[in-house]
Amino acid sequence: MKSSLEELTLKERLIDKSIEAYILALETINRLTIQYRIETFCYLICNAWELLLKAKIIDNKGTECSIYYKRQKGKQKRSLSLRDCLNQIMQNQTAPIRRNIERIEELRDESVHLVIGHIPRDVIGLFQAGVINYHKRLNEWFGESISDRVSIGMMSIVYDMSPEQSDLTDQRLLRKLGPDAAEFLTGYCAELKQESGQLQGSPEFSIGIEYRLVLTKKSNDADIVLSAGPIDGEPTQMVEVAKDSSTSHPFRQTEVLEQLKEKSMTINRYDIQCINEVHKIKNKREYFYQGKIKGSPSQYSQSFVDWLCERYRQDKNFFCKTRAKAKELKKSKSSSSPTTN
Repeated sequence: MKSSLEELTLKERLIDKSIEAYILALETINRLTIQYRIETFCYLICNAWELLLKAKIIDNKGTECSIYYKRQKGKQKRSLSLRDCLNQIMQNQTAPIRRNIERIEELRDESVHLVIGHIPRDVIGLFQAGVINYHKRLNEWFGESISDRVSIGMMSIVYDMSPEQSDLTDQRLLRKLGPDAAEFLTGYCAELKQESGQLQGSPEFSIGIEYRLVLTKKSNDADIVLSAGPIDGEPTQMVEVAKDSSTSHPFRQTEVLEQLKEKSMTINRYDIQCINEVHKIKNKREYFYQGKIKGSPSQYSQSFVDWLCERYRQDKNFFCKTRAKAKELKKSKSSSSPTTN
């Protein structure tokens, strides 16, 4: 076990610093006494993402030099911006998780010129999705869980439900914000609503405040469940329980194939079956949903399509390798099955 920060690799230091920025962002947004908590949260969560993405770039490319721009003579070496990191790791420019980060980055940049003392409900939804997205990618990419450091209950953002604190149609809030901040936020929130509709209400882009975040063993009691401990022996993870499957998991198998075909990725139903088997997709509720009524179709999320695209981008032989692994699994199961005389 490494005993000091100096002994960590650059990738490990980036992850460690990213998590610290994330925790500070959570602590800030949930302290109602902080006057500039919107601005501070935006700075910190964007910093957390930038550091995490740089760690992922190093992990993908295997070299620390990959997070720097080409050095210009006589100028100091500069590392990649958040936007350029996104271009490398999340290449799908319309992916809900990328748009969430970019929207928060936009608010961060604009808040430099404005004083925003109150958080409109649409912004809360954007922040809440960003908080959950970060934890999911941290766990997916590096096997880290925020619950190892702080109470996972911190991930539920505190907000005031009264209209004068969060509803931009309330004149009291508009007066408190002032004309410049009110004008910007009114237009900004209108754009968030429009984009959320275009993204089919994806919870990776925004989570409406009507969602309930509950720490519970009964996953059906909540729209989003933040697990604080192991589930059936699996590592700690986030589970999203879809309440409207037509929104959260809008694609049937045929439509998944059509989505991939549009991205010049030609695979068939057998490939999907192999992927389901090898990667246990049907156990991952963020990717797969099937109703309990007999004959209900299998449904897949946009996150599943994005995941497939990312795996293919990283390895053009991903589907071939998955087919081979599925055959090995089938052969292994056949050989282990008891024979009858």
